[in-house]
Amino acid sequence: MRVLKKIPIHPSFLLLFLWFIITTNINGFFIFVGVVLTHELGHYFVAKRLGYKLDSFFLAPYGVSLNYKDKTFDSRDEIKIAFAGPVVNLVLAIIAVSLWWIFPETYILTEEFVNQSIMLALFNLIPAYPMDGGRIFIGLMNNKLSRKKSVKLTMIFNIMFSIIFFVLFAGSCFIDFNPTFALAGCFMLLGVVQSKFESKYEKLNLFKKKVKNFSRINTLAVKSTSTLGEVLKRIELNKHTVFYIIGENKTKFIDEKTIISWSMIYPYNTQIDRIVKL
Repeated sequence: MRVLKKIPIHPSFLLLFLWFIITTNINGFFIFVGVVLTHELGHYFVAKRLGYKLDSFFLAPYGVSLNYKDKTFDSRDEIKIAFAGPVVNLVLAIIAVSLWWIFPETYILTEEFVNQSIMLALFNLIPAYPMDGGRIFIGLMNNKLSRKKSVKLTMIFNIMFSIIFFVLFAGSCFIDFNPTFALAGCFMLLGVVQSKFESKYEKLNLFKKKVKNFSRINTLAVKSTSTLGEVLKRIELNKHTVFYIIGENKTKFIDEKTIISWSMIYPYNTQIDRIVKL
């Protein structure tokens, strides 16, 4: 990953910083920054494992986001990457709570970290843009709706949840004043108008893949009726893949280098059995 010269900051993060100042909870702000960064690292390492590299990112209350404009982004990968952030937050919260039983004195030191980790994870699972829940929803809708329609639907969810949060805030003014509901509503509305504050994950190029002498061997069986594009998706950057091409009469071994070389000659929708006879 290339070194970024500067870290862009999302406007909503500045809004959150102002809230911590008003409530004179500066320590809580720095804890929250740590929670957001661990959330981001969860996204980053899973994305890297799946063969993506981080091209850009920004500091925001809900962590890091992926680029919705990238139409080649695999929906299954997006779901895995989106889940990674909340999972990391929840796992760290569970570890911290477990320490309370062994070392009770850690309760005072980690209580706010646990609360913020759980809240960030749950808030991110809301099916709205640009939260992880919205990305998971888009990935799940991949086979039923176009990506463009799925994104528009998450925008509707943004408006719905923002209304809910503002109603809760109005109710809290008469019962138990809680301005965090108003902040959550503002975050949802910012998601609707957000455009340039998007992180981008770029798929690593298979043609520049460096295979070590002792790379792990990955063997996969695919039908001869599979398309070239479908087979290419199965190649992993940290493994050397050998395919069993299963035809009607026989099976043939095809090395990943051969598959990649075919992709430079044939369209991605070409069936394997039209390239090699079995």
